[in-house]
Amino acid sequence: MLRAATLGELLRAAAQGPDACAFRYRDEEVSYRDWDRFADQLAARLWAEDVRPRDVVALLLPSTPFYLVAYLAAARIGAVTAGINPRYRRKEIVPILARAGARLLLAVRRGVGGVDYESIVAEARSELPALRQVLWVDESELRTSTRASVERLAAGCIPAPTVAILPEQPVAIVFTSGTTGTPKGAWYAHQSLMALADIETRRYDRGEIPFRKHLAAGISFAHLGTMARIAVQIGHRAMSIVHDQFDVDAVLRTIEQERLVHLGAFPTQMIALLDRARELGADLSSLHSVLLGGAPVAPELILRVQREIGAVVSVRYSSTEVGIATASLPDDPPEVLCSTVGKPTPGVELQVVDGENRPLAAGEVGEVVVRSPATMRGYWGDPEATARTIDGDGWVHTGDLGFLDQAGYLHLCGRQSEMYIRGGFNVYPIEVEHRLHQHPKVAQVAVLGVPHERYGEVGWAFVVPRNPSDPPSLEELRAFVGAELASFKRPDGLTVLEQMPLTAMFKPDKRALRALYDSAAGRAHERRGVR
Repeated sequence: MLRAATLGELLRAAAQGPDACAFRYRDEEVSYRDWDRFADQLAARLWAEDVRPRDVVALLLPSTPFYLVAYLAAARIGAVTAGINPRYRRKEIVPILARAGARLLLAVRRGVGGVDYESIVAEARSELPALRQVLWVDESELRTSTRASVERLAAGCIPAPTVAILPEQPVAIVFTSGTTGTPKGAWYAHQSLMALADIETRRYDRGEIPFRKHLAAGISFAHLGTMARIAVQIGHRAMSIVHDQFDVDAVLRTIEQERLVHLGAFPTQMIALLDRARELGADLSSLHSVLLGGAPVAPELILRVQREIGAVVSVRYSSTEVGIATASLPDDPPEVLCSTVGKPTPGVELQVVDGENRPLAAGEVGEVVVRSPATMRGYWGDPEATARTIDGDGWVHTGDLGFLDQAGYLHLCGRQSEMYIRGGFNVYPIEVEHRLHQHPKVAQVAVLGVPHERYGEVGWAFVVPRNPSDPPSLEELRAFVGAELASFKRPDGLTVLEQMPLTAMFKPDKRALRALYDSAAGRAHERRGVR
């Protein structure tokens, strides 16, 4: 792996060797030399717009190679990039720009679904005193030619000066999904990204790195998976095949045509791929490994991947705040893969602690805390939230509940904020969801704790059935859960959905489900089963 102190230096080193393809996108290929040259050109435009070290450049762009050019251009002059998911709308975009204190916004004129970003930004300018300049790009140009987009923006600009950048300086702000409130910006230093790349690489010291050719399909580059892990790709001069949208048929064609050996996917994406592959008879035999992450993975999905593809399945646990935490091992048996998220990755310290920050014994449920050189350095512009999350010893408090078993594997129980107490008993929705995923009539499921006059809180299941004409009944689901889990963990209500609302990161949107439950429409579907 290539070594460097900063992200810009890492790209420069990657461009010095034999030329290699960095991205393949539609009909365009961008090599590492192209990427390095384009970053210099766009850095010149940013410098001409008075962007200086530690200034924030916000990117509101689709996931095309141009996004990564802009990211590295900002890094090269010591600026800090804040990515914004292009699926977001005004109520999400404006608070992020304000929290980041963005000096310059580089944005596409229209977002997913034709949302008019120009109008949104124009109307919000009075709320964004730090924002000095907006550079607009057309989506059609970005999807046609990265080179043309860069050259148009950089025309007539003189090269930016060489800027001395310290490894501890900030380079990226990654915003949380905001499913439980206003998004917070976790900021990473250059050395954080270099450490993450080193830790990731050490996982494969004894074998071939599986992501030499990687498919990036429909993921937002503003997410941790790109903002923090881009150093992994650059350090190995790997290639990404970029799809700006997640199209099931297009992904299946790419797997077949490219004979991909490795695939990373969110659980919802993997379910869709397996279902469609069965319909089309697609050949997925080239896949030797499948990484599932980004959301809790149901045991049934792991078994299904192994059964239908025969690939080695790996799971990992990370978060916006910690970058990298745990991963399964190649020889982990199915029962371990289905019940844990692996062991702490070498280079990462992980503990489970109680409310007094004391480490708990194996098997005891508490909060997962992580410490490593690859974690965030804090929440951008929010010292109070930083102090609540990173303690005096450098442990990042994730807000996730779990326990370590005797062998050191981490078992997740869900978010602290999602746990509910039914009649004095703690219930972790993730455990109930994993069981419900095994029901033959259930395609997707999410469980919430909702108020109840007798028990304080009870569990409510939101289910998308496999066959819309034959949805499961509440009685069926209660019996199914009760056969494996304690009776108080059975769902006490059911809402059958045609489609599961998802966040921009393809997770069940529990805020939307909470709003549905609270609405008249949600109550019309309620079916109480309290005993």
